[in-house]
Amino acid sequence: MAIINGAATIDRLREEIAGVRYREATDSFCRLVTEGNRPLKSMIKEAIAAAAPFVQVPSHMMQLPNGEMRGVNYDHTILGWRGAISLMNELGGTRGILPNIQAMWYVPQGLNVWEQVICEFPGHYARDGEQCNRQFPGPDEHVNRFDGPAWNPPKIYFQDHAPIEDGPVTDRLARMNWAIAEGDKADAYGLFLGLAKDPAARERLKDAILFAGITDLQDTIINRGGYQNIGHKALRARALVDIADYLGWDNAHELIYTVVPDLGCSPRLYGLFTEIANICRMELPKSASTPKRSDSPLNERALDQLTEALLWGGPFEVNSAIMGFFKRGAGLLDVGDAVIACFQRYLMDVLEHPNAFLHPTHALDYMNVVMSWVRNHDNPHQVKGIFMGARFMNDAIRSNAIYPRDPATVLEPRQHFRAWADGIALDRMLPILKEHVLAQDAPRSCALVDSYLDRTHERHDLLDTITYAACHWQNDPHVMRNGASSLEEFRYSRSPRRDDIVRGYVKHQSRYVKRAPTHDCFGVYAHYFQPGHA
Repeated sequence: MAIINGAATIDRLREEIAGVRYREATDSFCRLVTEGNRPLKSMIKEAIAAAAPFVQVPSHMMQLPNGEMRGVNYDHTILGWRGAISLMNELGGTRGILPNIQAMWYVPQGLNVWEQVICEFPGHYARDGEQCNRQFPGPDEHVNRFDGPAWNPPKIYFQDHAPIEDGPVTDRLARMNWAIAEGDKADAYGLFLGLAKDPAARERLKDAILFAGITDLQDTIINRGGYQNIGHKALRARALVDIADYLGWDNAHELIYTVVPDLGCSPRLYGLFTEIANICRMELPKSASTPKRSDSPLNERALDQLTEALLWGGPFEVNSAIMGFFKRGAGLLDVGDAVIACFQRYLMDVLEHPNAFLHPTHALDYMNVVMSWVRNHDNPHQVKGIFMGARFMNDAIRSNAIYPRDPATVLEPRQHFRAWADGIALDRMLPILKEHVLAQDAPRSCALVDSYLDRTHERHDLLDTITYAACHWQNDPHVMRNGASSLEEFRYSRSPRRDDIVRGYVKHQSRYVKRAPTHDCFGVYAHYFQPGHA
């Protein structure tokens, strides 16, 4: 690994982030933690602050020169930090630092997304998604100039400004949610800042911002192009809440600057929420008093019914199945557990193409936000969130089904390797599993997990192995975010099919398309935090 010369300083880190010098920025981050004795928490705050002015976009829709509309990606830098902070305790010790180094590696590559899309700024989207170097190669055809460094400073599309503090808390919460729905970014941001300053208002503020993110969700992604957000408003709201709790709300100004203005960004999509609200008003008039838990989870018969609706039905079948559970007295979390467990069958048995995991696993992450909201807050609209998460999953499944099966990506069934897996001693299985996840060998990885689950009740070390292997992959915050979602839902689930979450998790991490084929970032982490133990 090449070591960067010169002292590591905060100013240098900021310059490296803004300049898309992500290798150097990651090295400086590591050196400030190890040699400069800077607490990891303070360095995460510094990295968020350095990126905050440069992650807004004018809109998440862009009109192309030919008049067509295309989507503009949502900021993923903050989602990387949320996933990393969540996984830190899961992995523990110096291994828990790895996902944070991966989040840092990505940050300089995720700035100025609008300019990346039009090939005017380097980074992940310009280099990989838009293939800008093919359109605008530099003087050296062997060098991808869209890998950085930046040749222009990044643009600022939303200026930081003062909080709005006038008026009762209840009125300001209502004004904030309306400002987000109306797209008034300035008011939404100012109101959130003012409310966040009041410790007594923070729990209500968390509930309100999660509600705002969860309700903004497309009714379908089928043939929609960029007119969608695939759950990113909810994911961003949860990232704000979790990271602010980790950093401390008094240290969250730049974090708020990163997230809140974008929640009011177009497109804003409330059709599905309105549909579900009308259905609940007609068929479930007491939905606001639905209990969080009932006496028992949904049984196997109910799980079979729900699996059939989610994987092979349409929106009416999904609505009908879930409405039936609630009418029979099921609790919010019981139905949510069932939705997540049944969805794993799609990951386990249907998905094959590495690119096809993207939308379905966004739906899983969205459902995780809904479940966290239900677990930690009380809101009369939470029953609607369960419907919306299930509908999103079903829609992503039906969207994928439009595309023909690619013979080049057909997987050999996991069952073909079960005898091989059963022949491996239990105490040798986890290191072998790690190697097959790193090799992106899904059939053998899945067979190993099936065998392990059947032979022992141990789950912690199994999940740790999958997670640590997944955190080797760089340039994609989705990897760690999905890890955080899967681990959290496994921990809280009461479903009799809870172990299917592990099966779906390993299939995702050993098959989903990886944005980089190398483990360069892991090498930087190992150099500073695990020398001699890479």
